[in-house]
Amino acid sequence: MRSLIIDSNILIYHLKGEEVVTRTLTKWFREESHLFVSAITRVEVLAAPALEEGEETKIQLLLDQFTLITVDAQIADIAARIRRMFHLKLGDSIIAATALLINADLVTRNVRDFRKIPLLEIVPL
Repeated sequence: MRSLIIDSNILIYHLKGEEVVTRTLTKWFREESHLFVSAITRVEVLAAPALEEGEETKIQLLLDQFTLITVDAQIADIAARIRRMFHLKLGDSIIAATALLINADLVTRNVRDFRKIPLLEIVPL
């Protein structure tokens, strides 16, 4: 079974109603793919400054459908190396480190930054 870690931008596009993203996520849930998010993705998605009444609960329910990977010392160490070597933002470094550690493909729209990491498998969406 395929393991996928979902980048923050994918969930944001889904929440904005982008049809191709929603359709693809729905397909993966139906296929019972292993779908993960990093704890940093949870922070990034819930930190949207313009959340309206009730949206936070809706977003939490969405996030709860994914397996959450917390940031531990191992992920932090890998993220530090990624950030140092490839000059990615902290959040992107943590998400990439998480994908590498759990051997998951990264679903993202940020291909330009993540493609710098040779061992990271990217699924553009």
